[in-house]
Amino acid sequence: MEEIKNEELLEPLLLYKNRLKEAFHNNAVEYFDRLTEKGQVDVELNQDLCKKYYKELEIIKKLKRTRGWRIFFAIMLILLAVGAIVAGVLFIVAASQGTMEAGAGIGGGIGAIIGGLGLVVAIVFIFMGIAKLSAEIKEHEEKAKKLKDQAYETMKKLNSLYEWNMAAEIFTKTTPLIQLDPVFDPAKYEYLHEKYGYAHYTKGDISTLYVQSGSILGNPFVFEKNYCQSMRDHVYTGTLTITYQVRVTDSKGNSHWETRTQVLTAHYTAPEPYYYLDTWMIYGNDAAPKLSFSRYPTDINNMSDAQIERYIKKFDSKLDKEVKKDLMKGDGSFMRLDNEEFEALFNALDRDNELEFRLLFTPLGQKNMIKLLRGKDVGFGDDFIFKKRKTLNYIKSRHMQGSDSLDKNPDDFIHFDHKVAKELFVNYADKYLKDVFFDLAPVISIPIYQQHKSLDYIYERGFNRSTTNAEVESAANSHNINLFKHPSTYSTGVILKSKFDYESDESDVCTISAYSFSGTDRIAYVPVMGGDGHMHNVPVHWIEYNPIVKETPFVVRDTKGDKSTYFADYAAGKYNGVIDKFGNSSAILFKKRLLSFVAKTK
Repeated sequence: MEEIKNEELLEPLLLYKNRLKEAFHNNAVEYFDRLTEKGQVDVELNQDLCKKYYKELEIIKKLKRTRGWRIFFAIMLILLAVGAIVAGVLFIVAASQGTMEAGAGIGGGIGAIIGGLGLVVAIVFIFMGIAKLSAEIKEHEEKAKKLKDQAYETMKKLNSLYEWNMAAEIFTKTTPLIQLDPVFDPAKYEYLHEKYGYAHYTKGDISTLYVQSGSILGNPFVFEKNYCQSMRDHVYTGTLTITYQVRVTDSKGNSHWETRTQVLTAHYTAPEPYYYLDTWMIYGNDAAPKLSFSRYPTDINNMSDAQIERYIKKFDSKLDKEVKKDLMKGDGSFMRLDNEEFEALFNALDRDNELEFRLLFTPLGQKNMIKLLRGKDVGFGDDFIFKKRKTLNYIKSRHMQGSDSLDKNPDDFIHFDHKVAKELFVNYADKYLKDVFFDLAPVISIPIYQQHKSLDYIYERGFNRSTTNAEVESAANSHNINLFKHPSTYSTGVILKSKFDYESDESDVCTISAYSFSGTDRIAYVPVMGGDGHMHNVPVHWIEYNPIVKETPFVVRDTKGDKSTYFADYAAGKYNGVIDKFGNSSAILFKKRLLSFVAKTK
């Protein structure tokens, strides 16, 4: 593919549709083919084994269907046989008791019994056939398992080559104008922090599950997939059954006492923690450094073109009123753009610097944004929040919430069938491009952002660590949570936060603080009026949640190599020193070129 030029970024929707989509797909296919070659897969042998395996599955399916019908037929015959024998016995009993003619009864009874016994013989033969079918099914299942194991063996090396950063590598190759980093390292963090004001969140209610940094023409960005905790009210319900007596008068004027039963229901509200995923893309750019605004998705994705036009006209009338109101206040700081479609669809009315807003959204910028917002046939349309806070831009899209594009586990591609594995990989890669690109598209749509190329950030000092807190948290979250969580944790999630302690032997020694909640059973007695005219204390069982934390030493090392290099170095004993020094832990994990493990507690 011809190299993508800088100016093509000025129209991102066309870039994706006409260039990136096909090029990325082809590069994903090529990438998998290279992995196949590196994994020394005999594709022809693999496909031959798979073909035989699937054929065995079809045979097993047909045999099981036949066996099922035979079992059903045998059950029907069993019912007929039992019915015939019972009928025969009844005939004979009736004849002996004189309720029917002796000859006919005994003859009919014997005939029915003989018929039933004949059916029993048939049933025996059917079950012999069923047993034979079962043995045949088992034979084919064993054959299928052997073929599947052989197919897995041909894929063994390839299955060991899958890594977390594969799609990011393909992305960078496809469009070098947008770089995705192997890891979010301290240099990139300091760049974002010192120049743009970005900072890693340190409180114990948000933990980074995955982080992906990169740059667009040198302007840095970072994707954060976070696991978040907040508090909400939970309504608990309790009941109490009461009985009481009332005097009633019947239709004849007689009175008597009746016992009545009533179930009283009460509610009690108390706070409880809840957890959710939250993914943002944060982008730094010096252009329009005084401007802040917010925009949220409209409902145009669910509208027809005619409905969108009506929405724009209605919004335009509303905007006229806002402008008049602003002028009457004597402020006059808000000035609407001539492009009523852009104003309605982008809807960033809280902007605080009109000059810089126009600097960003030139006629081309407005055109790009409108195409992006209305382009649900190509991308996702209007599904994103866009917040600008001075030099930092925050994008949160609906399509990225809950998506596994950023942190797809490479083990998900492991398969015995090369064709299926390739399809899984390429389909994921295509989804990755779409998900990631259309989170970047809102900032790419702004021409001045692409014309404002950041100068290389020069560091006059080294770093005393090789990993960022975000990457450390991501690594910790990939381990078994039981290694970190407090033993008194109730049935709640656990938020892992990282704190860097010191560097030793090219490794970062950190402390992972695991924030969770203990739970204590409580009973609240809520007064409820009963039908007897009295108040009753209804017991409501509820859980009192109290925050708890456990600290665990954790070691992370940037190996600066791929998976194959890591395993070769590990086998050669390169990391024995650091592992022995800090704990010789059996829970060792390699992810995104980072080696990590829980250290022993001193």
